Amino acid sequence: MDQEIRQEETGLRRHILARMPAYLATAIGGAVAMGVNAPLRSPDDLIANTGSVAIISVFGALLYGMIWARLSGEIQQRSRTFNIIITILLVLVVAVAWVAEYIGEFTNTIRYVIPLAGIVTISASVLTPIIERWKNNTNLIWFAIILTVTMLAAGYILTVNEFGFNPEPPSLSLPPPPA
Repeated sequence: MDQEIRQEETGLRRHILARMPAYLATAIGGAVAMGVNAPLRSPDDLIANTGSVAIISVFGALLYGMIWARLSGEIQQRSRTFNIIITILLVLVVAVAWVAEYIGEFTNTIRYVIPLAGIVTISASVLTPIIERWKNNTNLIWFAIILTVTMLAAGYILTVNEFGFNPEPPSLSLPPPPA
């Protein structure tokens, strides 16, 4: 019996489950940020759009998952340390947005980045300890996979529709002659 428990706690499953709470919490925040993205005025529509919010949220989820997995101790202690680390990362993101706006001359960068980064950070901060208590549920892994694929697909579709990109190649015919 003891050996069965040790077998179950090792390997890829343990590796994934250790990162799952922060990953899911951040991905959920990223999905919300994708919805909030629409009314915000982006600094550059080709760079800052729904698709880029989805991709950055997935990368943020991976990063937050790695951070959460490295922390040890009780949930409250881990949560406190995790919140300090992600708050520092949020301050760094705001600093990069400030540099992009004032040195890189991208207008509206701060107004665009702060709400989206704040949503993702608050979601990770609040939901990670809650999901930690449920992490032994295998359905969470499937939910994480489905959420990630849905976010990336929705980001792609919304970005394509937003800019009117046509998946079909353009016609190579000549324009009609002038009248």
